[in-house]
Amino acid sequence: MVAASFLLAQTPSARAADCAQESPRDKKAYTSAAVNLRGAPSTYGDILAALPEGQTVYAFGSYGDWSRVNVAALNVAGYIATRYISDECIEGREIARADLSNANIVAILLSQSQSRYSGSCPCPFYSDRAGRRCGARSAYSRPGGASPLCYKSDVTDAMIRSFRAEL
Repeated sequence: MVAASFLLAQTPSARAADCAQESPRDKKAYTSAAVNLRGAPSTYGDILAALPEGQTVYAFGSYGDWSRVNVAALNVAGYIATRYISDECIEGREIARADLSNANIVAILLSQSQSRYSGSCPCPFYSDRAGRRCGARSAYSRPGGASPLCYKSDVTDAMIRSFRAEL
């Protein structure tokens, strides 16, 4: 039988604090390089945030070469190219909401607002399932009901302050 004190003495402690902690959540992973968190599973998707190497993420979906992840430190979901996700803990720093620029926050708020709309036409510039441009048929263009944020000008300074204050 091996004494616990021997095991503790032999365990390297150079890892970031998060590496030593057990997580009750499944699919915990880390970014293996500095990578963009995107609003869609494509290099054309809006950049929601630039994540540092070693950022903790929780993968919960796969779309081709992309993984849908939640960045718990930001309470934001988005997409990362799967090749930049590792199951092994990687030393690095965690991003915080304070690290985000106003432009990042605007992109996050737009993405979250549009993803909450259940139909295929939240904004005029979207296309419906048949490939037709939504235009005046979009939820944004119709009075009453759903009012998704579609344009940068829809996001107010108060919304940005509120986002920064959360979490």
